[in-house]
Amino acid sequence: LRFTIVAMVNRTSVWRYFDIWLVAAVLLLTAYGILIIRSAVTGAPAFEALPSDQVRWAIIGIVIMMVVASVDYRVLTSAHWYIYAGLILTLVLVLVAGAIGNETRRWIEIPGLGIRVQPAEFGRILLPVTMGQFLADRARRMGKFSNTIASLIYVGVPIALIFVEPNLGMSVLYISVWFVMIWLAGLPLSHFAILAVLGIGSIAAVFPFLAEYQQERITTFVNPEEADPDDRFNIEQAQISIGSGGWWGKGYLGGTQSQLGFLRVQHTDFIFSVLTEEMGLVFGSLVVISLIGFVLWRILRVAWLTPDPAGKFACVGIATVIFFQTAVNIGMNVRLVPVTGLTLPFVSYGGSSLTTLFIGIGIVQSVLMRHRKQEFG
Repeated sequence: LRFTIVAMVNRTSVWRYFDIWLVAAVLLLTAYGILIIRSAVTGAPAFEALPSDQVRWAIIGIVIMMVVASVDYRVLTSAHWYIYAGLILTLVLVLVAGAIGNETRRWIEIPGLGIRVQPAEFGRILLPVTMGQFLADRARRMGKFSNTIASLIYVGVPIALIFVEPNLGMSVLYISVWFVMIWLAGLPLSHFAILAVLGIGSIAAVFPFLAEYQQERITTFVNPEEADPDDRFNIEQAQISIGSGGWWGKGYLGGTQSQLGFLRVQHTDFIFSVLTEEMGLVFGSLVVISLIGFVLWRILRVAWLTPDPAGKFACVGIATVIFFQTAVNIGMNVRLVPVTGLTLPFVSYGGSSLTTLFIGIGIVQSVLMRHRKQEFG
């Protein structure tokens, strides 16, 4: 009886570390995104159900976040090889029997439910957890180049499977997560120099194997004057949307580029252009960027607080996912980087994307709630 009471007290005590400010920022971002999605699909009957779908996914995500937070994250890190194997198997299943959409094979369709799940989206959150433990187990071998190669193989297998879907943006995201995490783990500078040379060579070698539309996106970015007008049309419309929004915007539901159908995929890849056109720099761009910045700060705070290397690496990896997607999505909206298909975290439409981000927040909360060594609830 005494053991049961102590266990219950410990389990309750960990919740006092639950970061309500992090959750509040995430919920504000999600709610803001739902409002902008509603505006982006106004006048498009085929998409009119998307805002309500996003609300349902948000509710599911919140529930999953709380469940994940209640589970000791060390349960996940101790099972990291099983999680990694599951990720590889699902990515192989996508290539063998995945659902096709927009000339890509990225989804697994659940029979009878009409729901599509994108394993690569789950992988971007689970990889920081599995690789966090992978690196923590090899802390004393970080100076060996063989360990660096082992980490490259570890992350290279899922990247290769995602690359042939094809999904270039997600492949680059995985590479970024790997680099930041291994750098934090103590990657020697000499190894970085060697990898940089290999990376430049790999880019040149991979380009001919990209899908035609991916090559067009890159060439359009590098040399827009010589690109086909249709290829650069949406990028130009995105720039017009952002530029015409000014400081205060045209008002909710008042964006001409999105409401009149000039801007394409405005509820996913180019939602930043919609919110900036309608809400302006002050109530649109700065609000979203500030909230995402606050989320990143709270996650990195957890990484700083926890003494567990695996937990620290996992939090930094999850923060990298959010930062990289935000930077790339905004960058492609303002023509600073090529269009890659990466969405704006918590704001863009997408069930798999939103729920997996909530899973990531749940993992961060679990690390924070158990950052004191004596608390295992």
